[in-house]
Amino acid sequence: MKTNMERIKKSYSFFMKQSGSNSNFSIKDIAEATGWSVSTVRTYTTKKWRTFLTLDDGQYRINSTEFSYSEDEYGRMMSQVQIYSSDPYKPQLSATVEILVQKARDSAILAVDVYNRPMTSFRSQGFTVMMIIAWTSLLHAIFENEGTDYYYRENGDYRIIDGDKKAWELSTCLDNYKQLSQPIIANVRMFILLRNKIEHRFSPIFDFDICGECQALLLNFEELITNKFGNYYSLSSTLSIPLQCISTKNQWQYEATKQLHSNHYKFLKEFIESYRDTLPDNIYGNIEYSFRVYLVPKLGNHKSSSDLAMEFIKYDPSQPEQFASLERGITLIKEKRVQVANQGRFKPSQVCQQVTQRLGRPFKVGLHTKAWKYYKVRTSGHQADGCMHLYCQYDEPHKDYVYTQEWVDFLVKKLADEDEYKQIMSVK
Repeated sequence: MKTNMERIKKSYSFFMKQSGSNSNFSIKDIAEATGWSVSTVRTYTTKKWRTFLTLDDGQYRINSTEFSYSEDEYGRMMSQVQIYSSDPYKPQLSATVEILVQKARDSAILAVDVYNRPMTSFRSQGFTVMMIIAWTSLLHAIFENEGTDYYYRENGDYRIIDGDKKAWELSTCLDNYKQLSQPIIANVRMFILLRNKIEHRFSPIFDFDICGECQALLLNFEELITNKFGNYYSLSSTLSIPLQCISTKNQWQYEATKQLHSNHYKFLKEFIESYRDTLPDNIYGNIEYSFRVYLVPKLGNHKSSSDLAMEFIKYDPSQPEQFASLERGITLIKEKRVQVANQGRFKPSQVCQQVTQRLGRPFKVGLHTKAWKYYKVRTSGHQADGCMHLYCQYDEPHKDYVYTQEWVDFLVKKLADEDEYKQIMSVK
């Protein structure tokens, strides 16, 4: 004799087959396929199945857009237990795992909410802090679900902080969870270090500097939470694509960037660049470390085209030819960007000209040479690694050095002091 669970599984198989063939069927067909009585089937058509069955001239057919259950989800929908049938897409997790997963998801949603608010000035900072919480909670949920002990121990006993067992911090979680790629780990570790900087010192605006890493951090989180706990916990159902007011004119970016040049920003910028410099090319260039996109304007609206104004294409690294046409399409952007070598860099004579104008006193190339010697900004001769990167850079084609705006600002500040000026004048 068939159990009710067996009949439920048979009904799922029947509906899946009918959905694929898009054919009509009767109540009697369902009864014969499942073993339920005709009266039981008729009851289900008006209750449990009413959302995905359509009645047409005495025959039923599957509304495939509504019948999207997995077999487990369908089983929960058919359950007589209200807590399961009312939310069949929700995975069955232990209470502790469910709390941790929900905390992770809520934290990530709040992080994106903070980042996308148009008037928020603490954007990347807030995003960073909340995403660290989200990642920590997600890895704790995975450990809890897999039965891994994720608490610190001392001499075999749990470490107790304020009466509670101390759970692993995110960096320790990364050390112990072996299923993440190196680019993902590098991405998360950068935000751990960045979070520490945010918590312990004044933090200027740096949104432009890490937007690629922010996007990758979120996408990697979404991938992991859905892979481990199902699409029910996906963020995409609650988040929308933020509207952009970026055009090909970028004067606003320039004005905003000018406000960033403070000592605090330079410190943070140097930290970010130093971290990136430690990464191998195969990690730094991976989209799991930093996700970069082009927003390509559509040049026309066509009824035959997609209803979506913005479309996302899954990149398959094993088939780069698929993106060849997209790469060509990027040239449709009306603004033409031409890369300029040494843009924003100055020859010694140009440095001297700027310093002279700003100080109101002569500053010749000879004095400039004394200045870089005095401050040990570069070495004599021409070596690629012979200069302080913040202030000067080696120009390989011309076998000489070029200097940065930071170097000009530094000289103006230092040489405004008369004693400092005299000390540089005395350099041999």
